[in-house]
Amino acid sequence: MGVAEEWEEVEHKNSEQMSQLKRQVSSLTDALSKMTTNKAKGSSSSADCQTDGCNRPIDWYCRYCKGFICTRCSKKPCGDEAQHQSEDFEEMYKLCTNKYKEYLDGKNSAVSGLTQQQKKLQEELASDIKRMSDVTPEQLASPEIIKITADLPRKQKLLQDISKQLTEAEAFQSVDIKSMSQQEFITVFDKLDFDGYVFAVTDLDRITLGEKCEVISDKKCYDLDVIPSGQILIGKKDGFDICDKNGKVLRSVKVNGFSITTVQYYKSKIYTLAKDYTKDSKKRKVMVFEMPNYTESASWSLPDFGYISMLAVNNDKVYVVDCDAKKVKVYSLTGKQISDFSHSGFIDPIYMSSCPPDGVLVTDWQTGLVYKINCMNDQLAWEFKVNEPRGVFCDKLGNIWVWARKSKELVLRSSDGKQTKSFSHPELLKTGVDFITGFSMSEGELWLAAYSKGVMRIEMNVAPAK
Repeated sequence: MGVAEEWEEVEHKNSEQMSQLKRQVSSLTDALSKMTTNKAKGSSSSADCQTDGCNRPIDWYCRYCKGFICTRCSKKPCGDEAQHQSEDFEEMYKLCTNKYKEYLDGKNSAVSGLTQQQKKLQEELASDIKRMSDVTPEQLASPEIIKITADLPRKQKLLQDISKQLTEAEAFQSVDIKSMSQQEFITVFDKLDFDGYVFAVTDLDRITLGEKCEVISDKKCYDLDVIPSGQILIGKKDGFDICDKNGKVLRSVKVNGFSITTVQYYKSKIYTLAKDYTKDSKKRKVMVFEMPNYTESASWSLPDFGYISMLAVNNDKVYVVDCDAKKVKVYSLTGKQISDFSHSGFIDPIYMSSCPPDGVLVTDWQTGLVYKINCMNDQLAWEFKVNEPRGVFCDKLGNIWVWARKSKELVLRSSDGKQTKSFSHPELLKTGVDFITGFSMSEGELWLAAYSKGVMRIEMNVAPAK
């Protein structure tokens, strides 16, 4: 297969990659601009505690007030908060450094992939031109020469497109880390809306799960997500918890009378689907909470449904399953309905998850299908078969995780859809798990919302590429 034909397969993926990098660069540029403005105003970047009248060395960084503080000042009130939500200063610097390295990996991956495509297309064009120069008048009407002649304009246009994207990718902004203090670096990179998704396809044989399954909480939960600070959001009855990376509850947000069946971080807000658990009630609503204080900023009612259902947020839209109507409703971030997504195969679409950079996932346990909706045009992108799929999740490698309830397996599908792998985990099965309704990933660990069995986590390992 020639480069022109290969390009048709990778063109959409390259477009996703470039769009993601442009969003990251925009976020990076904005954060750097704000830092420069603050420095011009005389904001301090010294190594001392920022509390007025205190000059002790910095020990902590508060995720809420964004202050750099010493241990003694970390015990004082934090604005409207009962206490500072502090992260170790050195650990926070490492976290932000890793976030920046993920961005660079994405940039380098884009440049490498585009460079390879450019080189292959240049070689193919050179070969075609040489072949044309050797043609005799008698050969001009041959099928081979007719095809080469017809393909040349298209290949030249493709080369122009690749070269343009390569120029853009190479021009993307990088930061001189050495020129910034640790405080400045944290201030910039803690604010960024970086998904950190890697676009290269991963060989699933490199992915393994650890033998241990750790039960973090045995209380019923429905869904979970990880926010940029590394803290874990856990949806449950009467609200949701914010936990540290070890599962310790740092704060609880109360939503009395409702179960939070979906909890998702998106652009500094928490989007939840709240189900009224009053007997015989089928009422549902979306509730949005502003960070850092977790105050409710918006809510709107949804079509009734008596059981678990979910939402997903992407591309500045909220997607919610309307199970009885067998469709997905699409709303703006403030609750204005935009459209409905319908599919002739839908029977029981219930579980959902975001699939960055441009999609949401839906599973239908009755049909045994997992669907991806393209959020750019709200059209079906693809579907694949799983044995009674329930909870679903897209990790930072672009792979799709699904709980196959009937076979009690974790099913993994590669980002390009060409590989699948199943994990039957003995220690997970020993817990008596039946439903897994939500997933997330944190620092190489797969977190599971196992419904009545609580919250669990399993180590995930990715072996180096050979």
